[in-house]
Amino acid sequence: MSDTQKTSSILPSVVLAAALGCVLVGERVLGEGVARNFSTGLGALLCVAALVFRVRGLAGATGDVRAVEQRLLAGHLGVLAALGLYALGSDASLARLHLAEEPRTRVIGVLSVLWPALLLCSSAVVFFMELAYARMPIAASVELRRVRTAAYAGLTLAFSTVFLLSMNYVATARDVRRDVTYFKTTQPSRSTQRMLDKLAAPVKVLLFWRRTDDVLQQVEPYFATLRRHSPKLRYEVVDFALAPELAHKHRVAGNGTVLLVSGEGDKQKSQSFRIGNELTEARPQLKKLDSIFQQAFGKLTRPERSVQLTVGHGERNAKQADDARGEGTKLMSEIFHRLNLQSAELGMGQGLGSAVPDGASAVIVAGPRQKLMPEEAQTLLQYVRKGGRLLLMVDPDTDDGLAPLLEGLGVVRRPGTLVSDKNHMEHAHDESDKTLVFANDYSSHPTVTTVSHYQSEVASIFVRGVALAKSNVEASAAKPNVAFPLRSASDFFRDLDGDLHRDPDEPQETLDLMAAVTVSEKPGAPEGRAVIIGDGDFMTDKVASNNGNVLLFVDSLAWLIGNEELPSEVSSEEDIPIEHTRDKDKLWFYATTFGVPMPVAGIGLWVARRRRKRSEAGA
Repeated sequence: MSDTQKTSSILPSVVLAAALGCVLVGERVLGEGVARNFSTGLGALLCVAALVFRVRGLAGATGDVRAVEQRLLAGHLGVLAALGLYALGSDASLARLHLAEEPRTRVIGVLSVLWPALLLCSSAVVFFMELAYARMPIAASVELRRVRTAAYAGLTLAFSTVFLLSMNYVATARDVRRDVTYFKTTQPSRSTQRMLDKLAAPVKVLLFWRRTDDVLQQVEPYFATLRRHSPKLRYEVVDFALAPELAHKHRVAGNGTVLLVSGEGDKQKSQSFRIGNELTEARPQLKKLDSIFQQAFGKLTRPERSVQLTVGHGERNAKQADDARGEGTKLMSEIFHRLNLQSAELGMGQGLGSAVPDGASAVIVAGPRQKLMPEEAQTLLQYVRKGGRLLLMVDPDTDDGLAPLLEGLGVVRRPGTLVSDKNHMEHAHDESDKTLVFANDYSSHPTVTTVSHYQSEVASIFVRGVALAKSNVEASAAKPNVAFPLRSASDFFRDLDGDLHRDPDEPQETLDLMAAVTVSEKPGAPEGRAVIIGDGDFMTDKVASNNGNVLLFVDSLAWLIGNEELPSEVSSEEDIPIEHTRDKDKLWFYATTFGVPMPVAGIGLWVARRRRKRSEAGA
């Protein structure tokens, strides 16, 4: 090769960059379909073309030019190897290996770490070598040492990035948090204020603290706000040491307690709750003071009501070993406690096969996995038709014996499982996340009164849910009125074959996720009410902490038992975990991984290049 002969062009690396861009768009931006396959396929073809161009450049090179071309070819092969590892980790490739579940999980974990690291290192080496190589247009100007130094710089930057990302993953997976922020006491919510508006008899609040206590300075403004809102509520501060008889009568153990008293003489009732006498002790309670006050206030001013939860059919509320995996209903029980609702079991032993016991404000069937007997389903249907109240949480494609009950209420389950490629939560970071969907298209029905008010802020989560539709009820039967208070977005589809991918016979559509039913046995008879939610896991601990689920559940209970002032919202200063949708996770990933570092790196390269030009001009 002549000293004046030009070195090879930057074309192979440009083609390789375009190939990576096509693969990225196809695999991470576009959904399933022809567009994704075309983009990924085009990226693969461009990778092959880039390799061919690089090999042609190496074929006619000699000396230092050949050494540089060899290093560039090695970088290209590293990028191709990374893409090969990515392809090996796909579902189709792993299926051919016929691995057991545990080895498959390990292989996926290794490949998901290995291919991005190899891709980053190889592409960084090629990029930095090309920056140096581009300033050597002829063979005589090629300096292998400068190109090698540039490669080391790129490799160092890539290794540093891999290290930082690894540390970030470890910090996330082994998360240890220490809360050092100053706390803020909650303020009365609108739900609490509505409870005061319905107050029939005066209520007196006694705050057992000394006037100099720091905790009192946090508690008193809350009750001062309540007193200004309702003249029927008043409060005063009492020192435990100065009122021993009052404390003994109402079983107050000491300062740091809030006592609510209603009535006079023998008919006097009271409820108390402890906050604490030191700030360190009281801090957790002060953050949720509104919720604690609602519980005590509800017990004091409302008559006790009871809900019956069916058992004996594998319901989610059954006490079983899988509660530890989030399938228990401890949070639902806490909601009953806060709403002053007593819960009891209802099964064959309690007469479910013949009649629902008297005194039940509502019956809840929480996602049975086993079949109800026909007599039990008929009992529940007759209970609703005679004015009873029923809440059903049902699963898709389950032989639970509820089909006759649902049809009698004017509702059927549509075949398939709810799936969305877009409106779903990230949990396991695999295909199963597509069944962890959310929706917030609420109507104006009373079953979603509060949650619809916060429609722009919350959404209800469904775990492998089912879509609902109206059924044809026999003309001789009581004709139910059916409304659908919650609908999905238009990109949902019903997965009929369990592969979690949309097939031609699984169109995208807007689906009804919840039904509210009213029915009367005859004109003038008591109105029965039923709510059907298309998810047996809707109030299990895995999703019940989500505000959209809690608000909808409490709204539904309030409508069922005819107590619409139930406190479905509370004010709280507790920290709530932030959960992102798949699209938001993508945005945060690209913004933090590329959006911030790349401009900084670009400015650094621009400054370094200006300095180099000045040095060369001076020389």
